[in-house]
Amino acid sequence: MQIKREEPQGIDALLRTCIGDFLKTLQDPDLNVRRVALVTFNSAAHNKPTLIRDLLDSVLPHLYNETKVRKELIREVEMGPFKHTLDDGLDIRKAAFECMYTLLDSCLDRLDIFEFLNHVEDGLKDHYDIKMLTYLMLVRLAHLCPSAVLQKLDRLVEPLRATCTTKVKAHSVKQEFEKQDELKRSAMRAVAALLAITDADKSPQMNEFLSYIKSNTEMAAMFESIQKDAQASISDSMVMDTS
Repeated sequence: MQIKREEPQGIDALLRTCIGDFLKTLQDPDLNVRRVALVTFNSAAHNKPTLIRDLLDSVLPHLYNETKVRKELIREVEMGPFKHTLDDGLDIRKAAFECMYTLLDSCLDRLDIFEFLNHVEDGLKDHYDIKMLTYLMLVRLAHLCPSAVLQKLDRLVEPLRATCTTKVKAHSVKQEFEKQDELKRSAMRAVAALLAITDADKSPQMNEFLSYIKSNTEMAAMFESIQKDAQASISDSMVMDTS
């Protein structure tokens, strides 16, 4: 894959001398400082990838560390008679996955794809926003690194199946049904992209999931429609910008 082309600017030399020190704030104890550092890193990876390419060996461990769900950041708050769960770590996890998405475009040749896929797999089981990002990443990875994805296929299919078979509680608000429908559609787009990989149809997990889809009239119709548009969806995902 070609590296993202960028226009050289006079300030590049100055930025190159200080970007490394700035990214050390990814180790700051303050959650908000680390989140802003990730947002800045994402911007650099998108607009000036040459500034950060040689720093990835030291930055990626900290980036991947921020993709983890931290139980100590999850709390329960009372709103009237109801209790709601708030995840104070969601924003920084989302920022980390957005960085990963950008790196697929600008620094793919500097990534250990198998390690990258481990964190994508975790994201497939995370919050709605992060699931949507990882579905997009799977579509791109299936196109860019099919052999690596094929080796992890069974582990990647399972969380996709879990999403597609999740039922929304009957008394839930309309928005919950809409969100679950969008998750299901996006997950199926990822499945369609995975299925396009040579020998993907030899995966036991994939075949079992496909059998389930075909046995469900609603899901079968949805998947058939998605498969027809799969090629266009892959092209769109390759240029989509989540920043």
